[in-house]
Amino acid sequence: MTTKAQFNQNIPWNHIPELPPRVDIDSRDILRACISAMTELARANALVKMLPNEGVLVDTLPLQEARMSSEIENIVTTNDELYRAMTSENHQISPSTKEVLRYREALWTGVSSLRARPTLNMSLFEQICSRILDMEMSVRDDGVVIVNKATQQVIYTPPIGYKKIIKLLTNLEHFINDNNNGFQPLVKMAVMHYQFEAIHPFADGNGRTGRILNILYLIHQGLLDVPILYLSRFFIQNRSDYYRYLREVTEDGKWQQWILYVLEAVEQTSRDTARTIEAINTLIDNLITRAQGKTKAVEREGFVELLFKWPYCKINIVERELKCSRVTATKYLNEIADLGLLERVKIGRESYYINRNLMELLSNV
Repeated sequence: MTTKAQFNQNIPWNHIPELPPRVDIDSRDILRACISAMTELARANALVKMLPNEGVLVDTLPLQEARMSSEIENIVTTNDELYRAMTSENHQISPSTKEVLRYREALWTGVSSLRARPTLNMSLFEQICSRILDMEMSVRDDGVVIVNKATQQVIYTPPIGYKKIIKLLTNLEHFINDNNNGFQPLVKMAVMHYQFEAIHPFADGNGRTGRILNILYLIHQGLLDVPILYLSRFFIQNRSDYYRYLREVTEDGKWQQWILYVLEAVEQTSRDTARTIEAINTLIDNLITRAQGKTKAVEREGFVELLFKWPYCKINIVERELKCSRVTATKYLNEIADLGLLERVKIGRESYYINRNLMELLSNV
């Protein structure tokens, strides 16, 4: 009779069970939580279509996920720094801001890959991690340890052995892409996230890569059209629970509380995202109402949406996106600024037109 291996945080955990889990994870509580989370997620996704142009969200909200996910790794920057860096070629960007922008680029790398080939696999995992770290990353063949940064105490030692890690990743890949295994998609996402973090396939960047995979899986399953959900905020706000429930799966095979935690993250984040989309829509309507009849800028197709796509806007952005002259772009921006709807500032050699109402909203979501 084989005895169950005893977990020891100081010894490589080569006993990660392959998927699917061998325990019942279809309890009534999980099913009820799954229905609630799916309802809120569907509502948030539907609200995107209410905006005049979904492009308003494709940089603003994914950048919030990038900022929050990076903050979990103690990479901290501000919204102002991020949105200014997004539009600037000459601005001196801090290392932390560069890392957050790379996270956003990695997220879009994954979205583009899914649109070209709808599968989540090891090659994509490596692409995402490589883009996050700005260096070529592949599945590790050395050991790593996860430590508590405050105490330097080892809290988990992932499996070692290249063949072992590849075997576990191959199993994970099959689990993710098998749509006939009877799991609810959100439950499957929770299981996938645990397994990826437990395998810890790279020398660095595993946490951020795993959080990107959550969003990509929702897109892969048709539950999100664009990557507007930022689950990382919930994980930051409930960080101790995040690590505790992960540990309980590893040490005791307790899946239920971990799955319920992830479902709560999806439900609450979806609800918050829906409120944010509605608030952005209100800001757009208010700007148009206040500017109507006072400037022709708001009548130019795409101009108002552009001010919400680029919270730190510049003349050359308006020129490029509206395909208009510099004179026209300058006139439009100045007229809106003169109405008090944009803040006109000069930072270094660059002039910006800041949508402060939007920046304030994004800072409070």
